[in-house]
Amino acid sequence: MKTTTPDNRWKPQEKANVSAPKGVAPAQEERRGPDLSDRLLSFTANLLGLAGSLPEDRAGGHLAEQLLRAGTSAYFRHGEAEGSPSAKEFTEKFRASLTELRISRRALQLLEKAGVPCDGQAVRTALEEVDILIRIFFSSIRTLENKAAV
Repeated sequence: MKTTTPDNRWKPQEKANVSAPKGVAPAQEERRGPDLSDRLLSFTANLLGLAGSLPEDRAGGHLAEQLLRAGTSAYFRHGEAEGSPSAKEFTEKFRASLTELRISRRALQLLEKAGVPCDGQAVRTALEEVDILIRIFFSSIRTLENKAAV
């Protein structure tokens, strides 16, 4: 009888219980939300679902393509930033992600305004999330630039 071990390669891994970073009180650690990478991943996954639900006419296809391109690009560029060898390159990758998020927001706004048949609640939720992500990236870039100027 052959025994098999479960294949856990594609299942999400539980995060290890790590202590708070130096200078962060345990109460502050509990209030932290998902990290930026996780938040961006969730946003991008939701955009993929939304784009897949759009009608296959010219308008739906065009907006779906735009959402797919800009949404995934923001996520991938953020991944590139994580491996940047310098603070300057890191800031540039964040700036590129911010640009793609702004394009995603425009596409979502157009989708909402044009009346393309889709899940309106999903569009509103995506608009709320992209606005939060844009503020996070904008603030991060400003912080990085202020540190570089010192």
